[in-house]
Amino acid sequence: MVIEYLTAILAFITAIYAYLTLRMAKASEASVEAMRDQSEAMLRPYITVAPFIRPHTTLLYLRVSNIGKVAAQNLHLSLDRDFFPFGEVNRPERNLRTISAFSTPIDSFAPGMELIFALAQGFVIFGEGTQPGACPTQFSVTATYEFLGKSVTEVNRIDLRPYIGSEGERDPVVEELERIRGVMEKAK
Repeated sequence: MVIEYLTAILAFITAIYAYLTLRMAKASEASVEAMRDQSEAMLRPYITVAPFIRPHTTLLYLRVSNIGKVAAQNLHLSLDRDFFPFGEVNRPERNLRTISAFSTPIDSFAPGMELIFALAQGFVIFGEGTQPGACPTQFSVTATYEFLGKSVTEVNRIDLRPYIGSEGERDPVVEELERIRGVMEKAK
């Protein structure tokens, strides 16, 4: 009878040990998976798309860049609507939606690589006389690319409306040089 109790206790302890070992194995698996994900996140490409104002001007630009650590392979960029830089609808070849970067795949987009596209001056984009649809204030840029056998699709919503009324950065040295140039031109 004592042996049966001891055997039952031993079986119970063994079951607890097996259960705890299984939980430790699952925790180790989760830890390895988290480290793999973290490693991938540090070593992957990151394609960013953002508008910016060129310093010392009223020009708005669109920047596409890879801020990641490896190249984005087979990068496809696309716009969801037409955008005619500087409102030039009479020049369809300048439509951002149809130019090479947005209509042809890019084989490899290296880390640190940038593409910069002039959009227009603020008064063209936000002005009352702007032709509807020429320079939309809201549009989306979709970036689809591959890395390490994985495919990523990111939709970047671009909203230019926050730039209404904003100014580009001013450099006091540049302003002073412009004043000196003005004085020198008057002296001629």
